[in-house]
Amino acid sequence: MKHLSLLRTSVVIAAGLVAMPAIAQQWPERPITLIAPAGAGGGTDATARLLALGLEQQLGQPVNVVNQGQGGGVVGFTSITTAEPDGYTLGVIYNFAHYSPMGQGDFDAADMTPIGQFNFDPAGFHVRADSEWTNITEALDAIKADPGAYDIACGGGCGGSWPLAFASLLDAYDVDLSQVRMITGQGAAAALQEMVAGGFDVVPSSVPEAGSLIEAGLVRGLAVFGSERLAAFPDIPTLEEETGMVLELGAWRGLVGPAGLPEDVTAKLVAALEAVYNDPEFQSAMTDRGFGLRWRDAEDFGAFMAEEEVSVRELVRVLGL
Repeated sequence: MKHLSLLRTSVVIAAGLVAMPAIAQQWPERPITLIAPAGAGGGTDATARLLALGLEQQLGQPVNVVNQGQGGGVVGFTSITTAEPDGYTLGVIYNFAHYSPMGQGDFDAADMTPIGQFNFDPAGFHVRADSEWTNITEALDAIKADPGAYDIACGGGCGGSWPLAFASLLDAYDVDLSQVRMITGQGAAAALQEMVAGGFDVVPSSVPEAGSLIEAGLVRGLAVFGSERLAAFPDIPTLEEETGMVLELGAWRGLVGPAGLPEDVTAKLVAALEAVYNDPEFQSAMTDRGFGLRWRDAEDFGAFMAEEEVSVRELVRVLGL
């Protein structure tokens, strides 16, 4: 009887070992929800929908984009980080490290499973066309000499991608951030218009957002915070060209799941995302819409998220946000 009992136990264990991979191989068995912590029509929404099309082809299930931009994206991030870690709720995220220290949300990098980064859009340094500054070195030297003398636009909020990229640049240039005047506005487009009217001295934003005003001769881009000039704006130099500083600062987007996503599901998602990223149709669709491409796999993306969390929170502290 004892031998029979052991035999039965062995059979049960063996069956379990066989069943577990079978269950894993079945994922996904139903549609996947892809949360975009932003409203419809913006960059995060657009990139999420392009990504969803590619993931559907790779995974063989519908991928439905759900916009949750309430609270400046806090609702969407909260939904992602508190979802069941079963692979059926994912999220396209962007620069998020400022939410928690500014008291806007209660989530961290540790609350997410990184899958990969697929986008990076460098910030730009914009001034009025009639500004006394003809290059970014002149501007940085002036701000460093008297940090409180100039009005810097924060667009939709001083914790956002563009103003924090600008603050990172000033910090690297040894500007006293505690004295810098950064003023919250109603978004980059409104801030650029206000600058043209004389309301701001500098507006950090993506270069495409300032594109129409640059083309109209009302705004001048002094530098782009990326590794190379943008094809659509070849006359705007990089920071490295102008200052020798090797910095890449701006907005990024990546794919994540909630913390605790099973390793086998994560591996499938990483492979699917990389296949989508390398698809010429996806890359063409991204670049045609003005979105930059940047690949980091799950490990590199996770390390990047953790590092940015530390650096951004220090900036938020110094800026008194």
